[in-house]
Amino acid sequence: MDVFTEVYDKSIELLKTSSLQKDWKDIESGLKKLLQSDGPSVDAAPVLDKLRKQLEEAAKGKALSGRAQSQEILSACQTGSSGYQDRAACIKQFRHFYLVAKKGNQSIWVVDSPKHYGKWTYDLFAGRNEAQLKSELNHWREVFGEGNRKMMSDALQLARKWSSDVEVKLSGKSGDANDTIRRWFHTDGAKAGDLDASRGKLLDGFKKITAACNSGKVIFSDRPHKRADGSMKNTFASVNSLDVMPVIYIYELFLRTGKRTRLGNIPKLWLCALTVVHELSHKLVKTEDIRYDYDGLKPGNAFKTEDALNNADSWAYFAGDLVGAIPKSAIKEALS
Repeated sequence: MDVFTEVYDKSIELLKTSSLQKDWKDIESGLKKLLQSDGPSVDAAPVLDKLRKQLEEAAKGKALSGRAQSQEILSACQTGSSGYQDRAACIKQFRHFYLVAKKGNQSIWVVDSPKHYGKWTYDLFAGRNEAQLKSELNHWREVFGEGNRKMMSDALQLARKWSSDVEVKLSGKSGDANDTIRRWFHTDGAKAGDLDASRGKLLDGFKKITAACNSGKVIFSDRPHKRADGSMKNTFASVNSLDVMPVIYIYELFLRTGKRTRLGNIPKLWLCALTVVHELSHKLVKTEDIRYDYDGLKPGNAFKTEDALNNADSWAYFAGDLVGAIPKSAIKEALS
């Protein structure tokens, strides 16, 4: 499996047939209600806490809590019958799935895999015997953690504010907007007609980005096989065209950027929001990674206007600059 949508869809199919042990029937029914075809149902989200509580109750008073919880999953998935590996994978997957925030009609979810896992649970558990499966189940330390899960929600809310404010500024005739468009997408001699054309393209794109930030369901997720193979060690986040749902994959650079101080604030939350805009521009406007900030984003002979208008980092920095959210030093560095 490559993307979370594949995991999600397999879980829907699995839950069509009732197959968990009788003490887990209510949770099995709740998971079925949670996993709707258009994304997780916020009304059914309490089943996730119920699932975690069921495991904790099974481990109460036990010296080795993690092992007791692993044994409870084995009992729930009925290891004596065919397909128990997939049933265990489903329980374990949604043990680490969280509703992080609900604001109005929007729900923000996080897939927070065990850090030890280098594959999605269905792939990792496939073909395992009971002893091997119990060993795999006994990993509980998550790759993100509660603080980072909240930080992702905060970054999305900030990105939504940026994009909404950008829409307002682009819809008017603000000279500031023209100056910012010229700075990120044109050379100094750009004509008014060229700026207007860019304004129209940007406005259309940011309408889509705002709509996505306001969409009913947004999912942040670990992508365990990409994290484990090291291919994303220099990447903040990514999206994938195979995901029908709005899924943003988060990597270590993003987590380090969103680190809180002892006072609880996040000095570089602006860079996390910028990353969200960057990724959504890929998903919704079909931008590419032609250049990054460290390559220099000022249009010129080697990086033309058409390149900038098709470049994800240019869109993201433009948005943050237009709303006054990026430090001047960062703007200067990105344009150098």
